[in-house]
Amino acid sequence: MTPAPPPENFRHQTVTVNGMKIHYVIGGDGEVLLLVHGFGQNWYMWNRLLPELSKHFTVIAPDLPGLGESGRPDSGFDKKTLAADLHGMVQQLGYKSINLAGHDIGLMVAYAYAAQYGDEVKKLALMDALLPGVEPVWSQVRAQAWWFGFFGWPASGEVVSGREGEFLKGFWPLVGHVKDAFTPEETREFIRAYSTPGGARGSFRWFAAFDQDAIDNKNFMKHKLKMPVLAMGAEFSAAGYLTAHCRLVAENVRESKIMGAGHWIVQENTPQVQKDLLDFFMAK
Repeated sequence: MTPAPPPENFRHQTVTVNGMKIHYVIGGDGEVLLLVHGFGQNWYMWNRLLPELSKHFTVIAPDLPGLGESGRPDSGFDKKTLAADLHGMVQQLGYKSINLAGHDIGLMVAYAYAAQYGDEVKKLALMDALLPGVEPVWSQVRAQAWWFGFFGWPASGEVVSGREGEFLKGFWPLVGHVKDAFTPEETREFIRAYSTPGGARGSFRWFAAFDQDAIDNKNFMKHKLKMPVLAMGAEFSAAGYLTAHCRLVAENVRESKIMGAGHWIVQENTPQVQKDLLDFFMAK
């Protein structure tokens, strides 16, 4: 199956970073806004927001390495390395500074990007997840989220292979709140991306790297982020802890609580997510 089409003012592109292909969609004008997806979704998680965001920004939405149309590296699934891969993509495209948002695993990658290249990140939105190694929340959530362990198990990709659709349809409601939050097109595209050769295995390796991520984050935390940070948590997911969690790693944090939503905030409350992101990134 071919990848889903982006909005008409966007185009599919690829760039090669350190010998690895990174696929992304790009469109719009103005300052760069880099959008980093998480587990269970791919670049298409942002599709509903792209038309409006692209009126104000040059929007870039990649597939993380390991998934979809991006490459399948042998290593480098820690968030510090994934962030470096995306930084290489941004540099190749000729951009110096960016605005940045990440959801779920993408939150972890976005934080690692801002921690390593802080002078190049104007504003950062961290959306409904948490940071490995940042306590006390990390240990509490990890103890409850049984799927962290399964996804990080070396054989998990083989277990799910050939059953990606069945697996994802069973997983999505576990952390969501709104019933049937995804359109048929979104469901089809997400399943297609994880059904690409090695897609499920690659995405599970983001979880297998959590122990290394925790080590890296404890080093990053020694120097708090200086840029404005938006902590965007869902009412029925991370809103209860995310702002305080982000204040452990950043100096200037404001809160966005996405009402009526579970973890899949972009789909579960699209209007509020779009408004709060635009209000944050466009504020002077």
